[in-house]
Amino acid sequence: MKRFLFPYTMAFALAFSLGACSEDEGNYDYTQINEVTIEGIEVNAVYEAGSQIVATPTITVLDEATSNLSYQWTINGMEVSTDRILDTMLPPLDYGDQLCALTITDNDTGMQYIQTFNIQVMNPFNYGYYFFTRLDDNSTEMAYIQAKSTDDSTVDDVKYTTGVADQAFGNDPRQIFGTYGYNQANGSYEWTLMFLSGEGEYPAIVTDNSAFEPTYLLSSNSFIDQEGGYTFNPEEVLVNIQGTYMAFVSNGQFIYYTNSKLYRPARHTQDYYWSHAVIGMGPDIFAWVFDEQSRRVYTIQAYRNNGEDIPEGFEVDNNAWDRVMEPVASEDNPDATNPVVEGEVLAISDYYAGSHACKVVTAAPDMMRVYTYSRPWINGVNPVPNPVYTGVYEFALPGMDENASIAVGGRTGASAYQYYVNAGNNIYYCATGGVPEAPVLVCSIPAEYGEVEYLGLSALGNRLVVVAYDESSSEERKGTVLFVDLSTRQITHTFPHILHHCSGFWGANDANSTFLAGYGDNM
Repeated sequence: MKRFLFPYTMAFALAFSLGACSEDEGNYDYTQINEVTIEGIEVNAVYEAGSQIVATPTITVLDEATSNLSYQWTINGMEVSTDRILDTMLPPLDYGDQLCALTITDNDTGMQYIQTFNIQVMNPFNYGYYFFTRLDDNSTEMAYIQAKSTDDSTVDDVKYTTGVADQAFGNDPRQIFGTYGYNQANGSYEWTLMFLSGEGEYPAIVTDNSAFEPTYLLSSNSFIDQEGGYTFNPEEVLVNIQGTYMAFVSNGQFIYYTNSKLYRPARHTQDYYWSHAVIGMGPDIFAWVFDEQSRRVYTIQAYRNNGEDIPEGFEVDNNAWDRVMEPVASEDNPDATNPVVEGEVLAISDYYAGSHACKVVTAAPDMMRVYTYSRPWINGVNPVPNPVYTGVYEFALPGMDENASIAVGGRTGASAYQYYVNAGNNIYYCATGGVPEAPVLVCSIPAEYGEVEYLGLSALGNRLVVVAYDESSSEERKGTVLFVDLSTRQITHTFPHILHHCSGFWGANDANSTFLAGYGDNM
C-alpha cells in the first residue's frame, strides 16, 4: 500500500496554452525544411513538487530519417530535461503561474520549434479532508485525503504531516476549524484553517489551503494587553455565520480574536467555565454557551450603550462579551426555570428564522436529550430581553453513551439544518430547526472497522465523514475513514487504517457554497 509522509510539499496543476512557434536562427541556405509539429501535451495535469513529471508529446517530423533534432524542456527558463520525452523529478518552484516550454531545434538548419505552456504551483494540502489525530504519546499528526473532481480518492491519496511547513504542531491536538472566503492578496478563494493544540510554543496555528504555510502563530504573546498576564490555552474556536467575528474559548473564558491579536478575556460578575460555544446565526452578535460548573446554558454578549444597567467596573466594549444572560421560563411553562443539563453535552446549535432557536444535544446511556431555548432578534430593543428556556425532549437510543459523536450541518447540501449522532455504530439524523423529533437511522458502520469515534461533514454538506477506530487492530494506524453519501445513505469510500485517534476534522474538500463549487469533489 503506497503512503506519503511529507512535512510539506507542493502540488501543482498544469494549464497549457495552445501557442507554438518556430524561430529562425538566420540560416538562409535554401534547402528543404524538415518541418516539426508538437502536439499531445496533456492539459491540466496535476503533480506534486519533487515528484516525477512525465510528458510524452506527439512530435511529427517531415522526414524522420534525415532529422537531426535536439530537445530542451524549461521551467521559467531553467532547463529540466534534454530528452524527447520529459521524465524527470520536478525542481523546487514558487507558488503561482510559471512559464514552461518545449523547444525542438533542427541542428542542421538552426530552425527552432517551441511549444509553451503554463504551470500553476499549489501545495499538496489544498482542497481535501483534514484530520487532526493523536498518537499514544499525545503527539500530533495531521492526515489529509485529497479531494478530486473525479471523486475517486484512495488510500494512495492520503498524506501526512506533523506541522504546517516548518512549524510543528503542539501535543494534545484539539480542533481544526475553517472559514472560506476571497483572498485579495492572491486573487482567489481559499480556506483559512486553524489548528488548536493544548501544548507547544504556539497552541494556535493559522494557515490557508493555497500555501499551507503559517499565516499567524498565536500564543500568550498575542494578547493586545501584554500587561494583563493572560494565558492562551485555546479549547475551541468559533465564528459567526458571516465569517466576520471570530473568538476562542481559552481556559473556559471567551476571547475575541482580530487581525492576529487576542483581546482580553471576558469578565463576568461571577465565575463560569464556558464550553461548546456557538455564535448566533442571525444579525445579532451573541453566543450560546454551556457552563461546566453549574451545567446550565446561558448567552453572552457585550454590554451596549442603550441605557441598560451596567455593573460597576464594567463598560461598553464591543470586543468584550462580559454580559451573561440566563434563560427564563416561557409563558407556556412559567415554572420551568433554567435547568441543570443532564448527560454529556455533544453540541449546541443555533437556528435563525426571525428569532433564534437553540438546541443542546446530550448523550447518556441508551438516551439522547435535546434541550431547547429561544431568543428574539433584539437589535435595538431596550431593554435586552433574556433568552427563554422552552423544554427538554428525551429519545431512547439503544447503544448511545457519553462517548457519542455529533456533526452539525450548516446551510447547504443534504445535511442543511440537520445534525448527525451515533449510538454505537448506528448513525442517526435530526433537524436543528423546529420541534425536536425522534432520530432517524441513516446507516450502520460495519463492526470490522471498529467503533465509531468521530463524525464530520464535507464542505458542501453532501457527505458524512465517519472515523471508526479498531483498538484490536495490529496496524500502526487503527482508524478507518468512511464516506457516506447523504442522498443515498450508502457508504461510498473506505480508507482502512489511515488514522491514529481522531481529535478534530475539517471538510475543506471544496468551496462551502454551491455558487463557488468546483475546486474539489463537489461534495
